[in-house]
Amino acid sequence: MNPTPQASEKLDAIRLMQFIFKWKKQLIYIGIGSLLVSFVFTLPVFMKPMFKAQTIIYPVNLQTYSKETATEQMVQLLNSEDVRMKLVNAFDLYSHYDIDSTGNYPRFEMMKRLEENISVSKTEFESIEISIIDEEPKTAAAMCDSILSFVDKKAISLVRVRAQEVVTIVKKQMDDKKAEVDSLENAIKEIRTKYGITEFENMVEGFSREYYHAVATGGANSKLETTRKNLEEKGGEYVLLKEILWKVRGEYTTYKLSFEQALMDTKKEMKFHNVISKATPPERKDSPKRTLIMLMFTLGVMLFALVVIIYQEYYKNRFDKELNS
Repeated sequence: MNPTPQASEKLDAIRLMQFIFKWKKQLIYIGIGSLLVSFVFTLPVFMKPMFKAQTIIYPVNLQTYSKETATEQMVQLLNSEDVRMKLVNAFDLYSHYDIDSTGNYPRFEMMKRLEENISVSKTEFESIEISIIDEEPKTAAAMCDSILSFVDKKAISLVRVRAQEVVTIVKKQMDDKKAEVDSLENAIKEIRTKYGITEFENMVEGFSREYYHAVATGGANSKLETTRKNLEEKGGEYVLLKEILWKVRGEYTTYKLSFEQALMDTKKEMKFHNVISKATPPERKDSPKRTLIMLMFTLGVMLFALVVIIYQEYYKNRFDKELNS
């Protein structure tokens, strides 16, 4: 059984500082070398600077489909593939991003790149922040403006599609109701023509006076009897048809107004956003963060070097002792 190492052989802070002091020159050289290497490889020739343009908007005029808010719907539209492909075509992004459009998965690669370069997020004030990064500051700003134009076109197309569906449905309802109106009007016209009934209430009042006067004087004739009979048999039907016609005409008018509004919606032009902060070409790059990269690279290399020194000075000797014991 191997003996347990003594306390003096344990790796503690004092022994670690001894190792660092012993190898201080090498660590300094490694640190300087790491800084130089990271400085070279973070130059623009190796890591191209990227510029971020930002715009902030409020959504307006959107018709929500369910419980989603207008802001949430706008975020979905901005993230839609249709809008982003219009951006791709407008700025020839396959060439701009050096993506082979004839490769195996060009669309997948393009969507992945756009996902990396375009950020759409809802703020705490229900506005939307759009950030686009690109190698060219003017291109980044122009893409911000263009994506807003494309999302407006996408939104208006949805409005028109929905409006066209309403036009089709309401037109059928309106036509059915118009046919019902025509049918009622024809039935009323027939009663007026065949039975001589026009304005029933006024007609009854006048006829009653004339009829009872004629009866009292013994002068009732066949014409008055025919009128009385027509009023008794068709008067109630006439009144009912008039009431139904009034109701159906009101329903027809409602459908007609809805139809005209939907028809206007299929042709309307509108914007679906208000710009709070307009995108401008950024003056300073957003990435890469050279100082941070150089610092992290140098610290990482020095940490690795320290691990190697500890192994060489402490664990290697222990392993050798255990193997030789």
